[in-house]
Amino acid sequence: MKLLVLFTLLFVSFVMSAHANQIIGKVAKLRGKVSILELGSKEGVSAVLGQAVSKEASILTSDKSFIQIVMTDKSQINLGPNSKMVLDQIKAEKVGVVSLLKGVIRAQVIKEADESGKPGKLGKDKLYIKSRTAALGIRGTDFQASYNPENKITNLITFTGKVMMVKTKAQTESEDLKEALESNKAVMVESGKFSSVTDGLINVTEPVKISPVQFTALKLNNEMLTTSNNASIEATPEFKNELKKTYEQYAEISKLEIENKNLGGRVFNSDVQVLRPVSGGVVDIVTGIYVPPSSEQTNYLKDYNIYEFKSEKGVVSDAGNYLPPVGVVLDAKKGFVSTTQNSNQEVKAEITRLNNDISGQISKPVKIIKPNKDDLGGQGEDAYDKYFIKE
Repeated sequence: MKLLVLFTLLFVSFVMSAHANQIIGKVAKLRGKVSILELGSKEGVSAVLGQAVSKEASILTSDKSFIQIVMTDKSQINLGPNSKMVLDQIKAEKVGVVSLLKGVIRAQVIKEADESGKPGKLGKDKLYIKSRTAALGIRGTDFQASYNPENKITNLITFTGKVMMVKTKAQTESEDLKEALESNKAVMVESGKFSSVTDGLINVTEPVKISPVQFTALKLNNEMLTTSNNASIEATPEFKNELKKTYEQYAEISKLEIENKNLGGRVFNSDVQVLRPVSGGVVDIVTGIYVPPSSEQTNYLKDYNIYEFKSEKGVVSDAGNYLPPVGVVLDAKKGFVSTTQNSNQEVKAEITRLNNDISGQISKPVKIIKPNKDDLGGQGEDAYDKYFIKE
């Protein structure tokens, strides 16, 4: 009898161990310091090339580090510097799930193949990505997403294909993601566009085009290299060629936008509680904050339906990162702050102007049932906190 019980316990332990260690990918590229903590392990181990990655493994990257995981279906998931994710899978749906706990992720997802072997015919999600404020549904695309746990901002930039995005609560279970992404609250973020959600927003922002320079730089930087260069991006032949394609893409997108009277300025629809920020801005990947351009008519680029992002608000580095004006840094919770204690009045005034444009993304929202036009502020403000009800 004792032998039977012992055998049963060993068998159950073996089955549970096999399930826990289900291989779902392997390490294909690596840079810097990256650790992987497998389910059931007490300590993480340094990642090595070719290492198998199991279901429910936690992956953590350090400063200037990067890892690429190639999944069993050949999809690629890249995790950038100072980031953490947990890999999982919904067995019943055969859909991968990535919990992005902090940082930035870049993924190239292969479309599901039909019976003939041709990709993209089944029309079902291949991968879910969830943060504490949003969920993404991916079928076949190239995109970048980021999440900052300090201000709870989740961002999405779609390079090719389409990605569904919806606001969710922190406790949303993986099994409930499909239903959330099929609801009428979900937004489709198509190629060439950006969307975001903060803790204070009821819905995901309406997708817009970001600065074509940043979009191009990020698209080319698929290994998420960082930079120490404080100058604007260097226009290499590769970059110039890709930037030309971006402008052509923006021009095509703009034709439909203008036809539908979706101009590049900020719009808030109080009936459905949806905000569309000013098009043409720059995303700070680290903080998650979207820095909009000034929506003065002289900045409007009609052919691309965006407003030009001028250097007085910052520049884009060679890696696609946002670099604030000299003497200023962007904090995830405080917004723009001076790098020196004794700032002159001119610098203080500029910081105030910059913070007016992003204040709502980091401010606690005020309970307003339905804002009127006066609540929406002038062209110099983008205070989301005036717009939405705190749930």
